[in-house]
Amino acid sequence: MTEKESLKKLKELAKKNERIRVNDIKSLLQHITTPIGQEKAGKLIRKIESDGIPAKVAFVGSHTIQGFENATAFEATKRNLSIQTFMGGFNQWRFLMLQPGSDLDHFNPDVTVCSLDESVIFQHIGDKGWSVNSLSSSLDQAFAEIKQVLTVYTERTAKTIVLHTIPLPLNDWKTVTNYRDKQQLSILWRKFNQNLLNLYTVLENVIVLDFEVLTQNAGEIRDQRMKYYASMSYTANVWQVLSKELASILASIKGLTKKVLALDLDHTLWGGVIGDDGVHGVQLSKEFPGNQFYAFQQTIKRLQEQGVLLTIASKNDWDNVKDIFTSHDDMILKEDDFVQISCNWGPKSESLANMANRLNLGKDSFVFVDDNPFERELVSSHLPEVTVIPLSKDPSLYVHDLLIDGYFNTLVLTDEDRTRSEKYKQMLKREELKEAAASIEEYLLQLEMELDLFAVASSHIPRITQLSQRTNQFNLTTTRLTESDVSAISNSNSHRLYGFRLKDKFGDNGIVGYVHVTQEEDRWLIENFVMSCRVFQRKVETEVLRLILEDAKSQGVAEVIGIYKPSAKNKLVADFYKQHGFEYVDQGDYGTRWVYRFKTEIEKVEWIQLRSSKERVNV
Repeated sequence: MTEKESLKKLKELAKKNERIRVNDIKSLLQHITTPIGQEKAGKLIRKIESDGIPAKVAFVGSHTIQGFENATAFEATKRNLSIQTFMGGFNQWRFLMLQPGSDLDHFNPDVTVCSLDESVIFQHIGDKGWSVNSLSSSLDQAFAEIKQVLTVYTERTAKTIVLHTIPLPLNDWKTVTNYRDKQQLSILWRKFNQNLLNLYTVLENVIVLDFEVLTQNAGEIRDQRMKYYASMSYTANVWQVLSKELASILASIKGLTKKVLALDLDHTLWGGVIGDDGVHGVQLSKEFPGNQFYAFQQTIKRLQEQGVLLTIASKNDWDNVKDIFTSHDDMILKEDDFVQISCNWGPKSESLANMANRLNLGKDSFVFVDDNPFERELVSSHLPEVTVIPLSKDPSLYVHDLLIDGYFNTLVLTDEDRTRSEKYKQMLKREELKEAAASIEEYLLQLEMELDLFAVASSHIPRITQLSQRTNQFNLTTTRLTESDVSAISNSNSHRLYGFRLKDKFGDNGIVGYVHVTQEEDRWLIENFVMSCRVFQRKVETEVLRLILEDAKSQGVAEVIGIYKPSAKNKLVADFYKQHGFEYVDQGDYGTRWVYRFKTEIEKVEWIQLRSSKERVNV
């Protein structure tokens, strides 16, 4: 299908007065590759009501930013998102972000995007005349102004704010005629951008994208004619690359970050077919052409070290393959780097489905990489939830193809991420123990579990935030929290934020969940209960709830309210409160409410012991 044909089909969908499946829209987007085509597609997508995860994005700026919203709609749809947008007026960013009760406040976006250009700097030159010294002062004034505006705005919202660094215009750099001053100007401008990049250290919910890095391969980033005609400082090429990052940020906030990278082997991790060429005959070395695959493996290893789970989905005989992991000097990836290996001659869609089941993860957590278009199409048709990377025919582009859409990007990286692979291997060992045990009770007793319930402190904030944003199945309300939210809740006298860790004979699972409680005199409200899928089916949630109810009772609480708000993925916990002795109260936009009045007690889970901890909640 051509780009023109795909746009025509999108037009037809936009005319339909019905809800469209986001997967039907996504299938058309892969054929639309030009910035102009993507801008047109995004405009059409914004007219379509889809079943994607809703997200609200506000765009404000110091220049004309029309087109950014369309590029973002295009990229967000690829991530199963359906965005609603707010567009601030020309150069209204200060007013909208400073003024309480502005239209921006009423829109209440999940993410506010503020795109600034050099005008926010040059406006401060005034009558000082054009010189490196006057620009130095202007850069300082501009940064102070931006920081002030953001500080005021963050006092009203804990939601994410996204900016980008501001590029030094080439013509203005060339205006300086001596090279010493040119160098000094570049130093000062970079210092300004460095200050922007450092804003996250004082404003936790601010993300600043590196414009210079992201636009390296974007082509023309400025159109002088459009600058004069429409005050448009950046081209559609810029919106295209920035919108990919914005879509990754939105996906992370909405719990849609990918977790698993499933890899083919032949012509993917190395050049050639190992069954024909042998271990030392494949292309894999530090010299061309093998260095292309060497670099690809380096990239994959870096992802794995940051918490991405690696699996193999290959049509091969494992006996023919396994030796390369130990006997090839340039094989960066080792067998131990993979949490699941599926080498057989069955359909890869079945292999991926089995992996998802074994790892207790949704199929939409998977990204599949294969050089063969036929295999990619089969997986796409049988498992539309799986993200399939369209690898280029040229292996020198493999790294680009894997990273370009930022499927594994996350807002924060925690110590838990760096050990995720090991934790999932431990989970598979538990499954082996479970299969060997005579009964489920015997299995759970043999696990020797120890639970630690604690009050969330500042050191726990990144992990609690991540659980909020990435957990979908055991998430009673699917409320997503930012680091600022978690910090405010943990420091509030009217809230309690419990975290819990779990350890067993196979290792430490780390922090696996949290419970957010609001205290209202003699009544507590459980705002949300979140738990990692790694510890399902062990009654950890029952023991945690029992301990919290004990805590409530000791504080003289008469009743505890729990809320369940259904989502596409949390049906697993629809009856959680009912199963634990809560009584139905009512139902509304907030979800279903349940109440516990201490008429009965939840029995202690016999196979879970409590760990002693200095942070232990006194229950």
